Amino acid sequence: CGSFTAEYVGELERTLQDEANGSPNVALDLSGVTFVDREAMNFLCNARSRNVSIDNIPSYVKRWILQERRCGSANKEPGR
Repeated sequence: CGSFTAEYVGELERTLQDEANGSPNVALDLSGVTFVDREAMNFLCNARSRNVSIDNIPSYVKRWILQERRCGSANKEPGR
């Protein structure tokens, strides 16, 4: 809840790796997130490219993804 910044990326990455070993269906819910820094944004793009579902992405992060043409095709809607 609140900020998703570089300090949390390592821990979340380890958690996703542990979950991926036991369950192929992993999702992130960003409904309580109000700030995302660049390193966290890179993590989200990487997670998305590994087919991790990311729900409730803040609108400014969606725009950031589209503006920078990150996470694959710019025509692909963020969070899908």
